Amino acid sequence: MHNKARGVILSLILVMLIPAGVSALATYNGGQVTIGQPVQDDVFASGGTIDVNAPVDSLIVAGGTINLNAPVKGDVIAAGGTINVNGDIGGKLVAAGGTINVNSGIGTNAVLAGGTVNIAQGATVGRDAMISGGQVSSAGNIAGNLTVRARTFENTGTAGHVDVELSEPRGEFSRIFTIFGIIFTIGMLILGLVLLHVAPRHFIAVEEEVRKSAIVKTVAGFFAIVVSLVVLVLLSITIVLLPVALLLWMAFFAALLLSTLFVSLALGRFIALKVRWGAPPWQMFLLGFVILNLASRIPVAGIIVLVISVSLGFAAFFVTLYQNRDKILGTPLAE
Repeated sequence: MHNKARGVILSLILVMLIPAGVSALATYNGGQVTIGQPVQDDVFASGGTIDVNAPVDSLIVAGGTINLNAPVKGDVIAAGGTINVNGDIGGKLVAAGGTINVNSGIGTNAVLAGGTVNIAQGATVGRDAMISGGQVSSAGNIAGNLTVRARTFENTGTAGHVDVELSEPRGEFSRIFTIFGIIFTIGMLILGLVLLHVAPRHFIAVEEEVRKSAIVKTVAGFFAIVVSLVVLVLLSITIVLLPVALLLWMAFFAALLLSTLFVSLALGRFIALKVRWGAPPWQMFLLGFVILNLASRIPVAGIIVLVISVSLGFAAFFVTLYQNRDKILGTPLAE
């Protein structure tokens, strides 16, 4: 798989931002997740094994094994070890995983990235399909273009036009690293949606700080990251202060991990205001997340975008913590 494939996956997520009239999320998580009752809402699920056995409006799912056994009215985003699509999808399918098996119909487009990707006989794609993987086979019917980037490709199905590019076998480590990068990106998307759903006020509070004095916070955040690294290394080499250092390392990495999520919402809100799009926060977040991730993959310039977004989000995160320190630590009782 190539960086181009990751960019295409994120582009398809951007297409999914066209609202379907529903702005809520029904969330499920756990080791074993089973959706056995119809859900007339957007479903977000994560877990070890996830079985979707009843119709849902749309689906964002991440897990070890994902079995889609019922129809989905809208779009599906899936990331997992094994993904089995056994129910019809009315909209698009964007999937990344180790093994992806498509055994049913997809209403519009399909973007698939995995070690092994199979489109079974009888499966259909209403428009175009773009597949990136190690071993790819297609025995279904693709109404539009079928674009494949893989090591091996077997085509016994039909398509309007077929574009195939076979690559030399890559090192196992390189392949695993690429798949991990795709899954990590989708995981970050899901993490942002979860945080925005379970703690919207806290998330938006940091996002508001991102939009205040952005240039100043970007510069301050960059130097704060550098200084923090130096201080944390010095604390880590002392045995007495090692426990403190471990806690501070956790806070440091948490801020780095979450920084781009806050910037994504701020970017999405900025664009929405410019085009006068009255979308709910989660759709603004999706818009900003996709654009920011696409921009970060531009050669050279992408590194600059990433440094700016991480620095800005890092500073906004700790400024928000500082401003709310009384609530976090507890206001002292009056004597």
